[in-house]
Amino acid sequence: WFEDGNIVLETERVQFKVYKGILAANSAIFRDMFANAQAQEGELVEGCPVVHFMDKPQDLEYVLEALWHEDNEFEERMIMPIAVVEAFLRIGRKYEIDHIRKQAVQRLAVTFPSDLKKCREIFSGRTAAPIQPHDGDSLAVVNILQENDLLLHLPISLFKCILLDHHDLLPIITPAHGTQQPILSYTDIQLCHKAHIKLMYFQATVVFSWVQPWEARPACGISACRTQCESLHREWFGSTEFSFNGPMVSSLGDWRDAWGNGLCEECDIHARQKFAEGQEKVFEMLPSMFDLPGWDELREKWSTVCRS
Repeated sequence: WFEDGNIVLETERVQFKVYKGILAANSAIFRDMFANAQAQEGELVEGCPVVHFMDKPQDLEYVLEALWHEDNEFEERMIMPIAVVEAFLRIGRKYEIDHIRKQAVQRLAVTFPSDLKKCREIFSGRTAAPIQPHDGDSLAVVNILQENDLLLHLPISLFKCILLDHHDLLPIITPAHGTQQPILSYTDIQLCHKAHIKLMYFQATVVFSWVQPWEARPACGISACRTQCESLHREWFGSTEFSFNGPMVSSLGDWRDAWGNGLCEECDIHARQKFAEGQEKVFEMLPSMFDLPGWDELREKWSTVCRS
């Protein structure tokens, strides 16, 4: 049984006149807050009690809009802007609006998966990410995940930051808008720098080891196989063995058929097998590159956080 009537939510001099019943139905915290506001009979606007908040006006607007139009609720794979994700997490957790928070968490789980198969689908484009960060948003996601203790999605989020930096699309040290302060913490910048070096090394020695001159290959005796491997080695490594200039996304992406062009069946199978084995090793090592626990421990912690 909920009290009828409207209430005014005010934050940073921005006011929202809303129906109490919907908010109370979605949050016990709001319900108790409104009961106290009515009992105190304090400030009124157009006859409605005013409750003051410390939240960002834009955050409240996103959540109120979602609550008032639940029939138009974001579908699971519908693209959600980063600002909405952040608002849903922050307001959803603070006021215990579980289904709002769950919408954001579900999208983060799809966009930053903790499963190698799902990573391949995301990085190959076979699965559309329901969160599409723009510009510095890709770096801001790292902070959002840390603030909400969603560490399970942090390895892939940081890996994406490294990809952007590797391809000169978004430097790791990009400053926040209007400041000289980097979006990422200095600790995270250092971790990304070290992980970037490790990833290039593992590309050379594990994922694409099958193109290296020292790699043991099937003794097929076909010169075209050696020629193809040598060609890819020159393209990806130049004159150095461990400085990788190839497709960094392939650490977690799909095998490309073009890599096997010119290889005999036996060599093609060997290359694909080494590639798959290398990916599995890199994926398992990814959390440790960022000083995080292993995947199993991260998954266990994630389930606890999501239940709280």
